[in-house]
Amino acid sequence: MDITFDRGDPDRPKGHALLYFRVSTEPDKVYATYLIVLPVKADMSKYVPPFLASHLGNLSMGDFSAFPMPPVPEPVGSYEELEQMSRQRDDDLVFGDSMFSFDLPRMMEAVNEAVEAYSKKYADRRDGPGALVAESTQEEAAEPDPAPSEDRSYNVNEVVFSLMSERDKLGELSKLLGKLRFAVEGDDSQNAAEAAEEITTLAGHLPEEFQVSSLLAVAGDASQKGSRLAQLYLDRCFRLSDGDVNSARELEEQIRSLEDSP
Repeated sequence: MDITFDRGDPDRPKGHALLYFRVSTEPDKVYATYLIVLPVKADMSKYVPPFLASHLGNLSMGDFSAFPMPPVPEPVGSYEELEQMSRQRDDDLVFGDSMFSFDLPRMMEAVNEAVEAYSKKYADRRDGPGALVAESTQEEAAEPDPAPSEDRSYNVNEVVFSLMSERDKLGELSKLLGKLRFAVEGDDSQNAAEAAEEITTLAGHLPEEFQVSSLLAVAGDASQKGSRLAQLYLDRCFRLSDGDVNSARELEEQIRSLEDSP
């Protein structure tokens, strides 16, 4: 398969990419998955007990160096959102293929072909004569200061959040909100900023209707009103996740009433 780099250099793939597909019968949708090439090859067969190996069928465990997650592309909001996400995370953005309709077996096959093509480009870069050494030298000369550790943590959080169920994401949001409120009320600006950054990252993995950005805005208010509004916004997220639209609407009315109060 020929893959197209919308963002990134095909001669210098980063090893992590947002891979997307289009379906002719659904022109408004973009299907995407996250592709990862591990810097260290892993032989997963070493970690699988012999009595389980026979149940794995034809799944190759000998070379687990590159894989997509999820294995079948999921619909995302729009191409623009996907492109913005790739810029925020500094990922490659790769177009896999355009299909007439969503055919699950063909889609899985296309993903595997794209993973193989992308990992081959990465291997060519890695194994080329002095490729990584030369690039490393150039990068050190151009950027003498190492990248801050916060950027690496941000990318890790992105991957972790993408693998969570919606309910787990809301549970994580609740914990992060508690961390943020504790820091704000204790005038701990550093921990408050860290919690706010994590919530901002998590917000990108939750529906816009949850209004996590509004929750974050009121959570930064150390007053009792700010605390009450943050809790109402959080409760509303849970109600929407449960499909309880009526309760969510009632909570939204309480939020508007409290926001308009002096």
